[in-house]
Amino acid sequence: MIMIQTKRIKTVWLIMTLLCCSYQVNAADKVVVAYVTSWTETIPDPTVMTHINYAFGHVNETFNGVSIDNPDRLRQMVALKKQNPKLKVMLSVGGWGSGRFSEMAASDENRLLFAKDCQKVVEEFGLDGIDIDWEYPTQSSAGISSSPSDTRNFTLLMRDLRQQLGDKLLTCATIASGEFIDFRNCIQYLDMVNVMSYDMGNPPYHHSALYPSEISNRMTTSEAIDAHLKAGVPCEKLVMGMPLYGRGKQGYTTEPDSTRGVTERWHGQSMVPYLVDDQGELVMGFENERSISIKCQYIIDHRLLGGMYWEYGDERQEKLRNTISQILMKNGSSPYPADYAGNRVRFRTLVIWDPSAEPAHVDFDQQAIHFIHKLSYGDGFTFDTRTTFPVSVDTLRQYDVVVMLNALPQDAAARKAFEQYMEQGGGWMGFHGTGYNDADTHWPWFNKFLGCGTFLCNNWPPQPALVDVESEQHPVTRTLPRQFVAPASEFYQFSPSPRANEDVEVLVSISPKMYSFGIKDIVTYGDFPIVWTNKKYRMIYLNMGHGDECFIDANQNLLFTNAFRWVVSRCF
Repeated sequence: MIMIQTKRIKTVWLIMTLLCCSYQVNAADKVVVAYVTSWTETIPDPTVMTHINYAFGHVNETFNGVSIDNPDRLRQMVALKKQNPKLKVMLSVGGWGSGRFSEMAASDENRLLFAKDCQKVVEEFGLDGIDIDWEYPTQSSAGISSSPSDTRNFTLLMRDLRQQLGDKLLTCATIASGEFIDFRNCIQYLDMVNVMSYDMGNPPYHHSALYPSEISNRMTTSEAIDAHLKAGVPCEKLVMGMPLYGRGKQGYTTEPDSTRGVTERWHGQSMVPYLVDDQGELVMGFENERSISIKCQYIIDHRLLGGMYWEYGDERQEKLRNTISQILMKNGSSPYPADYAGNRVRFRTLVIWDPSAEPAHVDFDQQAIHFIHKLSYGDGFTFDTRTTFPVSVDTLRQYDVVVMLNALPQDAAARKAFEQYMEQGGGWMGFHGTGYNDADTHWPWFNKFLGCGTFLCNNWPPQPALVDVESEQHPVTRTLPRQFVAPASEFYQFSPSPRANEDVEVLVSISPKMYSFGIKDIVTYGDFPIVWTNKKYRMIYLNMGHGDECFIDANQNLLFTNAFRWVVSRCF
């Protein structure tokens, strides 16, 4: 039996519980905001959304009131509340190319008159609030007037609107980057922020990729949400935008066309479908039920207020609308659910550790075994531990991933078996001392496998370290902050650095801000990667692994979990 201090067990248990809970958020009470336009004739199904934003109203020509496009159609939208009394209907003022905001907001008098007219419109039409879609304060890119004072005046406009609207809803639509609005000062007046996380690129880029990849350009949906969170918008006020349309080269639709050599592809990193021509170039980016389902799950997992889409459209968007409604409003199951595998064993894991190693390594090893064991709850994978290395490759082949905790095979037969296992596609996750390869190791293959030179030096005693997350796109690190403080550990520096190897991708490194790093043994300079993968193998090395404090930080625990999942996922 492995004995671990009670206090440490409770700490690790709490962290793992929090991590597990983050994947079990209910979709109850999520909002679904549908933009409905004045120039279409389709009557929406009022049961598939919680809010309708009617597009558009405008700042009038005298800068002190509101004009409304096709007011009769707005009345039709309000009438839908008879079918769904819970439905909220709002007037969206603005849109691309809708101007006169700058002049109106710059004047105390005009701003107040505009706010009062908005309140009058709400009462006259029986609306539930106002949505401001100013595209964009301080910018004239849409052919509208602007001023450097627009950002400050936007905040004043939100204040005045809130005073006039009372407890009616006040929302805004924002550019994906979260720029041009001072959210920290105006968020107090807003009920929700609708992020326009679409139109973020043109072919050969997808305009609404969820995560970064080679098919994304300026920004992605996940980056747009991160930008708003960093700008001061709390997650409980964030509404993530989803397009129900495609964006592509002229002459292409969202349907494959064999006569033109146009085929559909799915991008496993950006989580979106797209079309390519016979040259393999992206010609159309769009959404389908699978990508919309994944985006809805992102909303749930990140505890956002809900989802928004442009626009309601016609029967061609019906499946996408129903998918959003089913997942976000009705706690329904996704047409593309996660592969929960509690009813079948997906893979086998072998963890190897050395109980006779130095005490600080044993402390880490025991806690790591406890940590990985909890990942197996639900019987999704088998979990075996050994304190000696298999000397037969046939034994290793029984496992999809081998985790080495501060332990490296010394016997020639065990080394040969491991070499054969990895060269034949095996999976490996190594921690700390497993990578210690000095001049006395005498294992050239392992240097090639690890992708770096021999051990150079280390900090001592163990201490926390500011680390830089170098890849925003890799599955292991894309959910991590760009910097975080790793718990106290002894970190190894290698020479040559793994970064010098073209087959290595460095994921995390010690920040240069740490130099001089250490108290007794001091690292004064040099490249200092601590997490990397050699792309020739299914492997990842993590330099952490010394002492009993390595599982006290949520960011590092997430790094470990992501790394484990990534190595495992590549065996299927």
